[in-house]
Amino acid sequence: MRFSERLMKLKEWVTHELCEGREMKAPAPNMNVGEIVRQEPRCYLAWAPMRLDSTGKLRGDPASVVPGILIMPNQAYAKYVEEHRFDRYDNIHRPQEMGQHLSVSILFGVYEPGIRLPGFVDSVGKNGNGLDMTLMMEGTEQGFITLMNWMDDCMSKLLGQKFIPYTDMFVEESTMTYSIYTDQEYVVDKRPIYYGFVNVTFACHANEEFNKQIEDLLK
Repeated sequence: MRFSERLMKLKEWVTHELCEGREMKAPAPNMNVGEIVRQEPRCYLAWAPMRLDSTGKLRGDPASVVPGILIMPNQAYAKYVEEHRFDRYDNIHRPQEMGQHLSVSILFGVYEPGIRLPGFVDSVGKNGNGLDMTLMMEGTEQGFITLMNWMDDCMSKLLGQKFIPYTDMFVEESTMTYSIYTDQEYVVDKRPIYYGFVNVTFACHANEEFNKQIEDLLK
């Protein structure tokens, strides 16, 4: 399969298994914290959408793509088959055509502005100061739990199915790692948006074809 075909099939799988049928919190228009919006998360491939700002320059707007999942391809082997020492003694020959890899980081973005206490929405205008922010609790744990549960769903489905349907992609279970968004071993705080990664490598078919030039050289 082509590199792009694998990624498109992976996006279809993520959309079907992790996005369809879910309703998650999303930013309201103009980031109005007094309004609660829910929508089905979307999946993006390689790059998240960007918008033109007032100067005409493209700028990333994280709030415009949450809740969402971004599939980011990483560096991987175009042809590599690991040889284990016991293979030679047991006369095991690994199929060379299974030597290609696809490594991806799956970035999850969750929006969680906080927990609104009773009377929060109705407090606007009462004191002439807008919404009473004392009636809104910062939902740190709620956002974290939502993020980790979503990532757990991804890992359990990958480990359970072990391959992506209609592709040559097989999960290399030992390569799977996960983490919330960190930099230099410190958690990066982007609240009210929470980020987490699931990293996984797939073993794929190398698509090698018959090489006539080499055969002619060996004649």
